[in-house]
Amino acid sequence: MNKTQRIFIDSNTPSADSHIIVKLDQEVDTLEFLSMTLGVNDVYQNFNADYGVLIGRVLANGGIGIPNAKISIFIPLKDEDANNGEITSIYPYVNPTDKNTDGKRYNLLPRVSQINPNTGVSSPKQPFGSFPIKPELVTNLEFLDVYKKYYKYTALTNSAGDYMIFGAPVGTQIVHLSVDITDIGKFSMNPASMVTNLGYSPNLFTDNNSKIKPSNDLSDLPNIETQEISVDIVPFWGDSTNFTIGITRQDFRIRSVLSNTFVIFGSVFTDGDNSMWGEKFFDNTNQISEMFRAKTDANATVGMFSKRTGKVTEKIYYYPPEITDAMLAINPLLPESPDPRKDMKLLDPSEYSVYKRDGDFAFIITCNRNKVVTNEFGVETSISSTSPNGIFTQFKGFATLEITPETIPMNFTGTIGDGSVVVPFRYILKFPQTSPADQYFRRPENGVEFKATELWRKEYYTFSGGTIYSVAKFHGTTYNDHDDGVRGRNDVQFPLTHGFFRFTYINEIKDPFWNVGIIVNGDYQTYENSKFGFPSNSSYGSYGGVFGANWMNLSIYLPQLGYITKGTSDIDDVKSADHFTVQDKDEQGNIYYFNDNIQEIAAGQFNTKWFARSDLNWTDFIVVPKEDILNMNFLSKKGFTKEDIGGLNGTYRNSTTPCPFLNGNPSAADPKTYFYKGFDAANCIDFVVSLGLV
Repeated sequence: MNKTQRIFIDSNTPSADSHIIVKLDQEVDTLEFLSMTLGVNDVYQNFNADYGVLIGRVLANGGIGIPNAKISIFIPLKDEDANNGEITSIYPYVNPTDKNTDGKRYNLLPRVSQINPNTGVSSPKQPFGSFPIKPELVTNLEFLDVYKKYYKYTALTNSAGDYMIFGAPVGTQIVHLSVDITDIGKFSMNPASMVTNLGYSPNLFTDNNSKIKPSNDLSDLPNIETQEISVDIVPFWGDSTNFTIGITRQDFRIRSVLSNTFVIFGSVFTDGDNSMWGEKFFDNTNQISEMFRAKTDANATVGMFSKRTGKVTEKIYYYPPEITDAMLAINPLLPESPDPRKDMKLLDPSEYSVYKRDGDFAFIITCNRNKVVTNEFGVETSISSTSPNGIFTQFKGFATLEITPETIPMNFTGTIGDGSVVVPFRYILKFPQTSPADQYFRRPENGVEFKATELWRKEYYTFSGGTIYSVAKFHGTTYNDHDDGVRGRNDVQFPLTHGFFRFTYINEIKDPFWNVGIIVNGDYQTYENSKFGFPSNSSYGSYGGVFGANWMNLSIYLPQLGYITKGTSDIDDVKSADHFTVQDKDEQGNIYYFNDNIQEIAAGQFNTKWFARSDLNWTDFIVVPKEDILNMNFLSKKGFTKEDIGGLNGTYRNSTTPCPFLNGNPSAADPKTYFYKGFDAANCIDFVVSLGLV
């Protein structure tokens, strides 16, 4: 049986013991210290070792281990090589501060980026060093000779920030550290966050703070840190009587105070100019069903040909760390559960980085809860959020997204007869929202909120640092072409079903001209819908491909609906299609979400005007690994399915995951997973890659 002896080291007091002397059990097979192990075959090489073992941890923020830091014992250029031009052109360093012909001091940072063959991700994103990479070593004899002679004592920190150099020369040595804080695994900083969170001058960056301004002087680079420490390395094995060993410990603390961030990105589009759902169709009567009719030209309204993009407007709400996980674990139906209205906060735009172009967006947000340090065993351990040490790893909250009327105006109206005026509006969506059927948020009654509204308000998402997220939306559809009038609304004789009109079919593929939310992707008459690449999950007659009643990942459709502002006596208490919100006999209730109101959202923010019903318009955040983004970027298609790529590792949504099927048929769920990069010139995958976030 393997016998292990652990050498305990106080990881909270770096370099408390620079020399660790341990009495060794002769029957030991493995030594353990920090997060590393040393086998017996290494231990018993000689009774009197002329070499040492150097160990340590690279730390930031007073206690978090830093992966991928480079450590070496500096070896000065030897006299025998001083006149050898081939060697000095590669290694001119008599002192660590000496510079090569490129003006770069001694460092261990790579000369070029390398692509991980398993993920396709390049590391680092911007190489600034002069250290040869392995492919260069095996193909260039001069590099290889220099490496063997001058870089023989090098190490790379593991995921816990620990390193070990076995066989180090004894005596006083210069130990060097090179760190690129944009290339340290899940704690990697990005240029935007270095400006927003670390306070670096934007003058050090280019391309709207998405790239670091190049320099050969490493001291000019905000992401690079080098250190040298003089260390006395003791022999590892030198007492054959008492069986003791000596290990030299040297920790490093980097000066940068790291913050942990995550990314939310995606694309948005909406209906075209003069396009909305709600237009008179029948000649002699005014029908509720006309609210479901695509406005003339109906072909343009339902087709991708007419869509348009604009810059999204966001609000990000969050729970601060004083609202603990234990508090959030309380059943949200109980009164002691946290109340978002007073317990959440609104993230100030100055506290996160925002990138937008027409149709595309990316937010870089800093974690603010679940602070951790790295313990002796290399395991992340939670500590108090008020501790000056450690790094935050999570964020809990939700977001609202919209394209405002100021961003994309809707300067048109329609009619449903009798002097009526139908005015367009555009949805606002909360992410996430997944209310059960007929449990949508609704206006308060007598100042009291419904439980469904409280649950909608309390639904949030837990984000993790170092992760990239996008958005997903269920494309719900509501179909109604019934020629009845007043009998279609909610009354004693014909009550609503799940908050929808009596004749509404939910999430079924029917005639697109009467099916709110459906998108026609096939070419029809003169409309070249297919050139925009939106995927289809079904077809309908001569329209060809259509999409509806399924999830779409990466891209959000914000439809434009019409609501009646005056006229039409038969249906004047009903204002809009029930795709948006419930419509019943209470006229005051029907106009509530079409006007400014005082209903609270969260964090002291009011006004739920234009917020789309939560039991049909489900939304979510999805995890998109970097390797998936690169695979999607390589694919030329704008719209595609998971089957078009294969091997995706993210957490995506389709109709086999929870969906608002309502009176649709769950057994007919489409197992395919659909993606859309963005309408027309928009491409959120290309956007996030261009920002250097992958």
